Amino acid sequence: MANLLSYDASQLLVFLLVLIRVGGVLTTAPIFGSSNIPAQIKIVVILVFSLILNPFLPSPTVLPEQIHHFLMLVFSELLIGVTLGLIGKILFAAVEFAGAMTGFQMGLSIANVFDPASMQQVSLLSKLETLIASLVFLSLDGPILVIQAMVRSYQLIPVGQATMGNDLASMMIQLSSGIFSIGFQLGAPLIIALLITNLILGLLSRSVPQIQIFVVGFPLTLMMGFIFLLLGMPFMIQAIRIMFGLYDDQMLDAIPVSYTHLRAHET
Repeated sequence: MANLLSYDASQLLVFLLVLIRVGGVLTTAPIFGSSNIPAQIKIVVILVFSLILNPFLPSPTVLPEQIHHFLMLVFSELLIGVTLGLIGKILFAAVEFAGAMTGFQMGLSIANVFDPASMQQVSLLSKLETLIASLVFLSLDGPILVIQAMVRSYQLIPVGQATMGNDLASMMIQLSSGIFSIGFQLGAPLIIALLITNLILGLLSRSVPQIQIFVVGFPLTLMMGFIFLLLGMPFMIQAIRIMFGLYDDQMLDAIPVSYTHLRAHET
C-alpha cells in the first residue's frame, strides 16, 4: 500500500500530462466526443485510459522549474490531443457539408431537423449522410484507430517533450480548407446531375412556355435527386471508406508537422 502512494513529482507530472493529452483526444474525436455521451462516462473513460498508459511512459528528463514552463507543457499536450481528435471531426464535417450542398440543390434547404449532437438545425441529407459516415466509421473500427493513434503519438513525441512548431497555424488552415474540398468531392456527382436537370428544365420552359415550370420543376428535381442519391450511394460509401481508411495516417502525419521534439528544438 505504501508503494502505491509513494509517487514523486515526475510521476505525478507524467500522469497529469497523459491525462491532458488523452482528454484532448477523447473529447474531440468522433464517437468519443459526441454530446450524446454523458460527461461522467467521458471522465471515467479518460481516467481509465490515462491510468493504463501512465506506467508504460517514461518520465520527462527535465522537470519544469517555473510555472510558465509547466503551463506551456500543459498547453502543448492539450493541443496535441485536440489536433488528433479534430482531424476526425473535420472528416465528418466534410460529409455534413456535402449533404448540405446536395440538399440545397434538391430544394430541401427548408426541411431541417434538430441535431442533438451539434445542438443546431441541420439539413435532412446532412443528417442522413452523417449517420452513414458514422456507420462506416464504426465498421472500420474507427474508435480503435483513434486509440491506436493516441498511443502511437507518444512514440513520435514523448510525454512532456513537445513544443509547438511554426507550421501549426498553416496546418490548421489546411485542415479547415479540407472540409470544403472533401465535401465538394463527395457531393459533386449529385450536384452535377441536379445541375443538368435544372438546365433541361430551363430549356423546356423556354421552348414550351405553357408549362408551369415551378409546379413541375420542384417535384421533378426532388425525384431525380433521390434517384441519383440511391444510385450513387454505393460509390459515396466507398469514398467514405477510403477517406476513413487513411484516418490513422492522417492523424499521425499531423503531429510532426505541428509539433517538434523538445530536445531537437533545444539543440
